[in-house]
Formats: sequence, C-alpha cells, structure tokens
Amino acid sequence: MAHHSRPILRFSKPDTHGPGWEPKQEHYWNEPEPRPSLQQDHREGCSSRTASVHGAPREARKPRAKKGIAREIIHDILASVGEFTGTFIFLLLSFLGAASAGYNRGGGDSSITTNDNQTILFIALSFGMSLVVVAWAFFRVTGAAFNPAVTFSLWLVGNLTARRAIATAVAQLLGGIAAAGAAKGLTIGTFGVTNTLSDGVSIGQGLGIEMFTTSLLVFTVLMLAAEKSKTTFLAPVAIGLALFVGHLASIGWTGAGMNPARSLGPSVVIGSFPGNAWLYYVGQFLGALLATMLYVLLKHLDYEEVVADIDTDNTEFSAAGIHKAPAVALINAVPGLQAGGALQDPEAQAEVREERQLQMDV
Repeated sequence: MAHHSRPILRFSKPDTHGPGWEPKQEHYWNEPEPRPSLQQDHREGCSSRTASVHGAPREARKPRAKKGIAREIIHDILASVGEFTGTFIFLLLSFLGAASAGYNRGGGDSSITTNDNQTILFIALSFGMSLVVVAWAFFRVTGAAFNPAVTFSLWLVGNLTARRAIATAVAQLLGGIAAAGAAKGLTIGTFGVTNTLSDGVSIGQGLGIEMFTTSLLVFTVLMLAAEKSKTTFLAPVAIGLALFVGHLASIGWTGAGMNPARSLGPSVVIGSFPGNAWLYYVGQFLGALLATMLYVLLKHLDYEEVVADIDTDNTEFSAAGIHKAPAVALINAVPGLQAGGALQDPEAQAEVREERQLQMDV
C-alpha cells in the first residue's frame, strides 16, 4: 500500500526586534501520513497480518477470550473459598455462642429452641454480632453472603452469574457443615443447635415464620449491599441487625433458621433429619423469593425518585425545598422570628447575599 505525505504546520521563532510577531507557515513534505485503520486495511484487501499492526484480528482475540474465561473461573474459585471461610467463621462463632447459652442454662442441654428471654437474647446477639464482624471483614472480598438464600436472591436480580451462584452456594453449605462439626468438637454437653419446632407450632406456622424472617434478612441485603448508595459501607451492620431481630422473633418458635447453611450443618453433623426439616429450606427460599419480588417491584416503580435527594451531595437541592417544610413555615409566621441559613426561602437568601455584597462595596 502506498503511503502519501501531507504538509505539517510548524512555526518559526518570534522576531524579538519588532513590536510583535506572527507565525509563518513552513511546509515539510518528508513525514508520512498515519496508516489507515484496520477497517480500511480489510476493505483494501490488506492481509490480517498487516492489519494486526493497528488492531487485533479475530485470530488474536480468541486467546483473549479464553484468558477472560479462565480469569472468571479463578475469580469464582476465590469467591467460593472466601464464602466457605467466611461462612465457617460466622457459623462457628454463632454455634459456640448458642451452645454456651444453652449449656449455661442448666442441665447440660444446649438446645437452641427455648423460651427463656435471657437465652434468646444471648443467642440472637451471638448470631447477629458474629455476622456483623465477619461480614464486614469479608464484604470487599467476596460480598459476604454466607447464606444460600441470599445467594439465590442475588442471582435472581442479576448480581451473580449462575456459575458463581452455584459455586458459592455449595461453598456456603460446606462451610456450615464444617462449622457445626468444629463447634460440636469444641463444646461439651448435648450439641442441640439444630432447628426444631417448639411444641404446639404447626408446620404452616413454622414455614411462615421462616419465610418472613428470611425475607427481612434478604431484603436488607438487596437494599443496602446489592443496591449501591452512600450507606453501602454500613451494610454489614444493618444485615447483622436484621439477623438479630429475626432471631428475637423466631427462636422461641422455630429455633431461627433463616439460612440453609445454618440449618443443614448441625443436622448433618448430628445425623438428625426430622420429618419436618424440609420446611426450613422451603421457607427460607420462599422468603428470598418474596424479598426479591418486593425489591424488583420497588425498582420498577423507580423508588429512588420518591426521596430524590437522599443519596445526593447537592446541598443546594436540599436547601431549595426545606424552606417549604411546615415547621419552617411556622417559625417564619411567628413575629420576631425568622428561619435562617438553609431554612430561608431561596429568594430571601439571595436578598441577604446582595445586601452583604453592597455593604462590602461601600
């Protein structure tokens, strides 16, 4: 392909003897033009080898695609290892706290289903605070789901690929089993942290309790962790508090599952699978589905526009609307009182600024 030259504009040095100077155009014809783009090379019949100087041909892109898939698989493995580790630590601390609360209650029985208020509070704090600490530590590493129901919901809303969701969910279940085994080996007395229904609680009631408490937890994750905002960095605290509140509400009835990994681990270690064990897993995944539906509905209705300035740093926008608040209007109506600062009407603020500027000019 022939290369054509083009003139290049250069400027001569200024004339220091005159009052001013003007640039003079000098033409140089010995510099070639840049080569055409990859698309032009192909249109003119250029080979792929020549075109690869300026752009990657299809043959060169295949290794990149393979490299990208390999990198994604490595990331999935790292995420799974992180979820296994985080779930193990979180549930190990939680099981130890629950077993300690049950054992210290007397009789050497560490059954988690209890009606003792102090024991309920102790167990709820063990699970809630353990999740706060471990989730905050792993939040930027794996996302800190530690719960297959949460992972299922994140996959439904598109935050996780199917491959990542399956891999991390399996890792979470294995982490729960490992945590239950470690907790059983580290404690004495009856290891009764399995989820069981209290006397008189029907299957339908237990299913409903597990569904609604799990939906609270999953919805908190979706709104504060999956939905990025100014408060995202505090998401682990709110998620831990949601787990704490869910335990307060359900320990006395179902033993507070709210997590398939938490429910499965002790059952596998002890080898106890009662006939109603299925309700925990069904209820938890139904709760995740319910929370996801609510989240999708809110997104469809553009909930962000309801309180438009909640996540903005635009103080002028906030100040422009706050003067209309009933409390501010009441202050302005009282003789001798006038709201100041951002509580003033924007026009009043402008008048004050003009008066101050006039005083400064004088």
